[in-house]
Amino acid sequence: MSDAGFIDTFTVAIEGFSAFERQALASFFRLAARRSPAFRQVDEPGMADFLIADADHAASVAAVRRGQRVEDTVFIGAAAPEGAAAWLPRPIDPVHVMRALDELVELRLSAPEPPSAMMDLDPMEVDTLRGGLDDLPQRREPPAPAAEAAPAPAAAPAASRPRGGGGREVLLVEDSPIARQFLKQCLQHLGYRVIECASGEAALELLSRRTFEMVFLDVVLGPPGSIDGLQLCQRLKQRGAQRAGLRTVVVMVTGLDGATDRVRGSLAGCDAYLTKPLHESEFIATLLQVDPAFEWQADTATAA
Repeated sequence: MSDAGFIDTFTVAIEGFSAFERQALASFFRLAARRSPAFRQVDEPGMADFLIADADHAASVAAVRRGQRVEDTVFIGAAAPEGAAAWLPRPIDPVHVMRALDELVELRLSAPEPPSAMMDLDPMEVDTLRGGLDDLPQRREPPAPAAEAAPAPAAAPAASRPRGGGGREVLLVEDSPIARQFLKQCLQHLGYRVIECASGEAALELLSRRTFEMVFLDVVLGPPGSIDGLQLCQRLKQRGAQRAGLRTVVVMVTGLDGATDRVRGSLAGCDAYLTKPLHESEFIATLLQVDPAFEWQADTATAA
Protein backbone atom coordinates (compact mmCIF):
# COMPACT_ATOMS: atom_id res chain seq x y z
CA MET A 1 0.00 0.00 0.00
CA SER A 2 0.99 3.64 -0.20
CA ASP A 3 3.65 4.86 2.20
CA ALA A 4 2.54 6.51 5.42
CA GLY A 5 2.67 10.26 5.55
CA PHE A 6 0.75 12.63 3.35
CA ILE A 7 1.66 11.61 -0.16
CA ASP A 8 -1.60 12.09 -2.04
CA THR A 9 -1.14 9.13 -4.41
CA PHE A 10 -3.16 5.97 -3.83
CA THR A 11 -2.71 2.59 -5.44
CA VAL A 12 -5.58 0.69 -7.06
CA ALA A 13 -5.83 -2.95 -8.21
CA ILE A 14 -8.41 -4.47 -10.56
CA GLU A 15 -10.28 -7.70 -9.74
CA GLY A 16 -12.01 -9.47 -12.62
CA PHE A 17 -13.41 -7.80 -15.78
CA SER A 18 -12.88 -8.66 -19.43
CA ALA A 19 -9.61 -7.96 -21.19
CA PHE A 20 -11.19 -4.97 -22.93
CA GLU A 21 -12.51 -3.50 -19.67
CA ARG A 22 -9.19 -4.04 -17.89
CA GLN A 23 -7.38 -2.26 -20.73
CA ALA A 24 -9.82 0.66 -20.58
CA LEU A 25 -9.38 0.98 -16.81
CA ALA A 26 -5.59 0.81 -17.16
CA SER A 27 -5.66 3.66 -19.71
CA PHE A 28 -7.84 5.65 -17.36
CA PHE A 29 -5.40 5.24 -14.46
CA ARG A 30 -2.50 6.42 -16.57
CA LEU A 31 -4.38 9.69 -17.03
CA ALA A 32 -5.46 9.82 -13.37
CA ALA A 33 -1.85 9.82 -12.16
CA ARG A 34 -1.62 13.59 -12.70
CA ARG A 35 -4.52 14.71 -10.48
CA SER A 36 -4.85 15.14 -6.74
CA PRO A 37 -5.48 12.75 -5.17
CA ALA A 38 -3.71 10.64 -7.77
CA PHE A 39 -4.44 6.98 -8.42
CA ARG A 40 -1.84 4.53 -9.70
CA GLN A 41 -2.61 0.99 -10.81
CA VAL A 42 -0.76 -1.96 -9.25
CA ASP A 43 -1.04 -5.65 -10.09
CA GLU A 44 -1.19 -7.11 -6.58
CA PRO A 45 -4.53 -6.50 -4.78
CA GLY A 46 -2.93 -7.11 -1.39
CA MET A 47 -0.60 -4.16 -1.95
CA ALA A 48 -3.31 -1.75 -3.14
CA ASP A 49 -5.05 0.96 -1.15
CA PHE A 50 -8.28 0.44 -3.06
CA LEU A 51 -9.78 -2.13 -5.42
CA ILE A 52 -12.10 -2.02 -8.41
CA ALA A 53 -13.96 -5.32 -8.67
CA ASP A 54 -16.36 -6.92 -11.14
CA ALA A 55 -19.57 -7.33 -9.13
CA ASP A 56 -20.91 -9.76 -11.75
CA HIS A 57 -17.95 -12.13 -11.33
CA ALA A 58 -18.50 -14.34 -8.28
CA ALA A 59 -14.82 -15.26 -7.95
CA SER A 60 -13.78 -11.61 -7.88
CA VAL A 61 -16.35 -10.74 -5.20
CA ALA A 62 -15.23 -13.77 -3.17
CA ALA A 63 -11.58 -12.69 -3.44
CA VAL A 64 -12.46 -9.22 -2.14
CA ARG A 65 -14.34 -10.75 0.79
CA ARG A 66 -11.49 -13.12 1.64
CA GLY A 67 -9.14 -10.18 1.80
CA GLN A 68 -11.64 -8.24 3.95
CA ARG A 69 -11.50 -5.36 1.46
CA VAL A 70 -15.21 -4.80 0.79
CA GLU A 71 -15.13 -1.30 2.30
CA ASP A 72 -12.09 -0.39 0.16
CA THR A 73 -13.65 -1.51 -3.13
CA VAL A 74 -15.58 0.12 -5.95
CA PHE A 75 -17.84 -2.64 -7.32
CA ILE A 76 -19.06 -2.40 -10.92
CA GLY A 77 -21.90 -4.56 -12.11
CA ALA A 78 -25.61 -5.32 -11.99
CA ALA A 79 -25.95 -5.10 -8.20
CA ALA A 80 -23.88 -4.05 -5.21
CA PRO A 81 -22.64 -6.88 -2.99
CA GLU A 82 -23.73 -6.74 0.64
CA GLY A 83 -21.64 -4.29 2.67
CA ALA A 84 -20.28 -2.44 -0.37
CA ALA A 85 -19.28 1.18 0.25
CA ALA A 86 -19.17 2.07 -3.47
CA TRP A 87 -21.02 0.60 -6.44
CA LEU A 88 -21.52 1.60 -10.08
CA PRO A 89 -23.56 0.01 -12.86
CA ARG A 90 -22.16 -0.88 -16.25
CA PRO A 91 -21.08 0.53 -18.69
CA ILE A 92 -17.87 1.68 -17.03
CA ASP A 93 -17.69 5.48 -16.89
CA PRO A 94 -14.20 6.77 -15.96
CA VAL A 95 -15.63 9.98 -14.46
CA HIS A 96 -17.95 8.01 -12.16
CA VAL A 97 -15.14 5.64 -11.21
CA MET A 98 -13.01 8.61 -10.21
CA ARG A 99 -15.82 10.10 -8.12
CA ALA A 100 -16.34 6.78 -6.35
CA LEU A 101 -12.64 6.51 -5.55
CA ASP A 102 -12.61 10.10 -4.32
CA GLU A 103 -15.49 9.26 -1.99
CA LEU A 104 -13.58 6.27 -0.60
CA VAL A 105 -10.55 8.50 -0.03
CA GLU A 106 -12.73 11.06 1.74
CA LEU A 107 -14.21 8.34 3.97
CA ARG A 108 -10.73 7.17 4.88
CA LEU A 109 -9.52 10.67 5.63
CA SER A 110 -12.54 11.50 7.76
CA ALA A 111 -12.31 8.32 9.84
CA PRO A 112 -11.20 9.09 13.42
CA GLU A 113 -7.80 7.91 14.49
CA PRO A 114 -8.12 4.67 16.50
CA PRO A 115 -7.16 5.13 20.14
CA SER A 116 -3.73 3.89 21.04
CA ALA A 117 -3.67 0.47 22.67
CA MET A 118 -1.24 1.94 25.19
CA MET A 119 -3.75 4.46 26.51
CA ASP A 120 -5.25 1.85 28.88
CA LEU A 121 -1.90 0.61 30.17
CA ASP A 122 0.00 1.90 33.13
CA PRO A 123 3.51 3.30 32.59
CA MET A 124 5.19 0.04 33.60
CA GLU A 125 3.30 -1.94 30.96
CA VAL A 126 3.95 0.71 28.30
CA ASP A 127 7.68 0.53 28.90
CA THR A 128 7.51 -3.25 28.72
CA LEU A 129 5.77 -3.12 25.35
CA ARG A 130 8.35 -0.66 24.05
CA GLY A 131 11.16 -2.99 24.90
CA GLY A 132 12.50 -0.89 27.74
CA LEU A 133 12.04 -3.67 30.34
CA ASP A 134 12.16 -7.45 30.48
CA ASP A 135 9.35 -9.49 28.96
CA LEU A 136 7.68 -9.90 32.38
CA PRO A 137 6.34 -6.93 34.33
CA GLN A 138 8.68 -5.92 37.10
CA ARG A 139 7.49 -5.95 40.69
CA ARG A 140 6.89 -2.53 42.18
CA GLU A 141 8.43 -1.87 45.57
CA PRO A 142 6.34 0.11 48.08
CA PRO A 143 7.42 3.74 48.33
CA ALA A 144 9.93 4.55 51.08
CA PRO A 145 8.85 6.88 53.88
CA ALA A 146 9.18 10.51 52.93
CA ALA A 147 11.82 11.20 55.62
CA GLU A 148 14.12 8.52 54.24
CA ALA A 149 13.56 9.20 50.59
CA ALA A 150 16.73 9.95 48.68
CA PRO A 151 16.83 13.12 46.61
CA ALA A 152 15.22 12.54 43.26
CA PRO A 153 17.75 12.36 40.43
CA ALA A 154 17.67 15.14 37.90
CA ALA A 155 15.23 14.39 35.13
CA ALA A 156 16.83 13.45 31.86
CA PRO A 157 16.21 15.98 29.11
CA ALA A 158 13.27 15.03 26.95
CA ALA A 159 14.14 13.68 23.54
CA SER A 160 13.99 16.43 20.97
CA ARG A 161 10.95 16.30 18.72
CA PRO A 162 10.53 17.98 15.35
CA ARG A 163 9.13 21.44 15.96
CA GLY A 164 7.83 22.02 12.45
CA GLY A 165 5.66 25.10 12.15
CA GLY A 166 5.48 25.60 15.89
CA GLY A 167 1.68 25.84 15.94
CA ARG A 168 1.55 29.02 13.85
CA GLU A 169 -1.58 29.70 11.80
CA VAL A 170 -1.42 29.54 8.01
CA LEU A 171 -4.12 30.09 5.40
CA LEU A 172 -5.03 27.34 2.92
CA VAL A 173 -7.11 28.27 -0.15
CA GLU A 174 -8.28 25.30 -2.23
CA ASP A 175 -11.65 24.74 -3.91
CA SER A 176 -11.49 20.93 -4.00
CA PRO A 177 -12.70 19.47 -0.68
CA ILE A 178 -10.51 16.38 -1.00
CA ALA A 179 -7.38 18.26 -2.03
CA ARG A 180 -8.05 20.77 0.75
CA GLN A 181 -8.33 17.94 3.29
CA PHE A 182 -5.04 16.46 2.05
CA LEU A 183 -3.17 19.74 2.33
CA LYS A 184 -4.71 20.47 5.71
CA GLN A 185 -3.43 17.14 7.02
CA CYS A 186 -0.02 17.78 5.45
CA LEU A 187 0.31 21.12 7.21
CA GLN A 188 -1.03 19.84 10.53
CA HIS A 189 1.44 16.96 10.35
CA LEU A 190 4.20 19.54 9.94
CA GLY A 191 3.16 21.56 12.96
CA TYR A 192 0.94 24.32 11.55
CA ARG A 193 -2.58 25.36 12.50
CA VAL A 194 -4.68 25.63 9.35
CA ILE A 195 -7.40 28.14 8.48
CA GLU A 196 -9.30 27.09 5.34
CA CYS A 197 -11.04 28.91 2.52
CA ALA A 198 -12.75 27.27 -0.45
CA SER A 199 -12.59 30.22 -2.85
CA GLY A 200 -10.57 33.28 -3.72
CA GLU A 201 -13.48 35.52 -2.77
CA ALA A 202 -13.74 33.98 0.70
CA ALA A 203 -9.99 34.32 1.14
CA LEU A 204 -10.04 38.00 0.20
CA GLU A 205 -12.83 38.67 2.69
CA LEU A 206 -10.85 36.94 5.44
CA LEU A 207 -7.63 38.70 4.48
CA SER A 208 -9.38 42.05 4.73
CA ARG A 209 -9.74 41.39 8.46
CA ARG A 210 -6.48 39.69 9.38
CA THR A 211 -3.03 38.77 8.14
CA PHE A 212 -1.11 35.51 7.78
CA GLU A 213 2.61 34.89 7.57
CA MET A 214 2.08 32.09 5.05
CA VAL A 215 -0.63 31.31 2.51
CA PHE A 216 -0.97 28.13 0.42
CA LEU A 217 -2.93 28.59 -2.81
CA ASP A 218 -4.19 26.51 -5.68
CA VAL A 219 -4.19 28.31 -9.02
CA VAL A 220 -7.71 27.30 -10.07
CA LEU A 221 -10.16 28.31 -7.34
CA GLY A 222 -13.54 27.87 -8.96
CA PRO A 223 -15.38 28.34 -12.26
CA PRO A 224 -14.21 30.81 -14.92
CA GLY A 225 -14.56 34.38 -13.68
CA SER A 226 -13.68 33.50 -10.09
CA ILE A 227 -10.67 35.03 -8.37
CA ASP A 228 -7.86 32.57 -9.00
CA GLY A 229 -4.73 31.87 -7.03
CA LEU A 230 -2.55 34.04 -9.24
CA GLN A 231 -4.75 37.09 -8.70
CA LEU A 232 -4.89 36.40 -4.97
CA CYS A 233 -1.11 36.10 -4.85
CA GLN A 234 -0.70 39.42 -6.67
CA ARG A 235 -3.00 41.19 -4.21
CA LEU A 236 -1.16 39.73 -1.23
CA LYS A 237 2.18 40.89 -2.59
CA GLN A 238 0.82 44.34 -3.46
CA ARG A 239 -0.57 44.70 0.05
CA GLY A 240 2.81 43.74 1.48
CA ALA A 241 4.52 46.35 -0.66
CA GLN A 242 2.14 49.02 0.63
CA ARG A 243 2.66 48.20 4.30
CA ALA A 244 6.13 48.36 5.74
CA GLY A 245 7.16 45.20 7.54
CA LEU A 246 4.25 43.10 6.23
CA ARG A 247 5.40 40.11 4.21
CA THR A 248 3.28 37.11 3.34
CA VAL A 249 4.96 33.98 1.99
CA VAL A 250 2.86 32.48 -0.81
CA VAL A 251 3.24 28.85 -1.82
CA MET A 252 1.32 27.72 -4.90
CA VAL A 253 0.21 24.07 -4.81
CA THR A 254 -1.42 23.17 -8.10
CA GLY A 255 -1.91 20.55 -10.76
CA LEU A 256 -0.72 22.97 -13.47
CA ASP A 257 2.86 21.90 -14.10
CA GLY A 258 3.75 23.42 -17.47
CA ALA A 259 6.69 25.78 -17.93
CA THR A 260 4.30 28.63 -18.78
CA ASP A 261 2.32 27.94 -15.59
CA ARG A 262 5.47 28.24 -13.50
CA VAL A 263 6.38 31.52 -15.19
CA ARG A 264 2.93 32.89 -14.45
CA GLY A 265 3.34 31.90 -10.83
CA SER A 266 6.69 33.68 -10.64
CA LEU A 267 5.26 36.80 -12.26
CA ALA A 268 2.43 36.79 -9.72
CA GLY A 269 5.07 36.88 -7.00
CA CYS A 270 4.78 33.44 -5.41
CA ASP A 271 7.67 32.30 -3.22
CA ALA A 272 7.40 28.63 -4.22
CA TYR A 273 5.54 26.66 -6.87
CA LEU A 274 4.72 23.02 -6.10
CA THR A 275 2.79 20.62 -8.32
CA LYS A 276 0.40 17.81 -7.45
CA PRO A 277 0.64 15.05 -6.45
CA LEU A 278 2.53 16.50 -3.52
CA HIS A 279 5.38 14.55 -1.92
CA GLU A 280 6.51 14.98 1.65
CA SER A 281 10.24 15.36 1.00
CA GLU A 282 9.68 18.10 -1.57
CA PHE A 283 7.18 19.87 0.66
CA ILE A 284 9.52 19.85 3.67
CA ALA A 285 12.45 21.07 1.57
CA THR A 286 10.31 23.96 0.33
CA LEU A 287 9.19 24.92 3.83
CA LEU A 288 12.78 24.88 5.06
CA GLN A 289 13.58 27.32 2.27
CA VAL A 290 10.68 29.78 2.56
CA ASP A 291 9.86 29.65 6.29
CA PRO A 292 12.84 30.68 8.45
CA ALA A 293 11.03 29.55 11.63
CA PHE A 294 10.31 26.06 10.31
CA GLU A 295 12.36 23.31 11.94
CA TRP A 296 12.28 19.65 10.99
CA GLN A 297 14.40 16.57 11.27
CA ALA A 298 13.73 13.30 9.53
CA ASP A 299 12.94 10.29 11.66
CA THR A 300 15.91 8.00 11.96
CA ALA A 301 15.63 4.34 12.72
CA THR A 302 17.63 3.16 15.70
CA ALA A 303 19.56 -0.01 15.40
CA ALA A 304 18.50 -2.81 17.70
